[in-house]
Amino acid sequence: QIAITIIEARQLVGENIDPVVIIEIGDEKKQTTVKEGTNSPFYNEVASFLKLFHNQGIGFNFLRCSETRYFEKYSSRGSFKVDLGTVYGQPSHQFCDKWALLTDPADIRTGAKGYLKCDISVTGKGD
Repeated sequence: QIAITIIEARQLVGENIDPVVIIEIGDEKKQTTVKEGTNSPFYNEVASFLKLFHNQGIGFNFLRCSETRYFEKYSSRGSFKVDLGTVYGQPSHQFCDKWALLTDPADIRTGAKGYLKCDISVTGKGD
């Protein structure tokens, strides 16, 4: 099982944005609620993945929700990826209260796009 708590984000690029976080593991996706008009949203939302994943990474995408949310159009503003094995190798198989640097994967030279605070826990059979 993989449990991820998206706690908050800070210093997100832009003003009066409507941010949402999409979490991807393999072909599964989960998302937070959209927080309106802020670049420092507080979420405290948990996403759980029960499926067995081998040699997978966790992708976090910070997105800006467009004005036409009815069509669920988002524009990517930054992302962060971590390998499940990296998390599993930590004490108690978890990262707690860690800040992830969000960058543009197409051009990391553009610098920080914000920061995402989260907890990640990976447990296997018998843990």
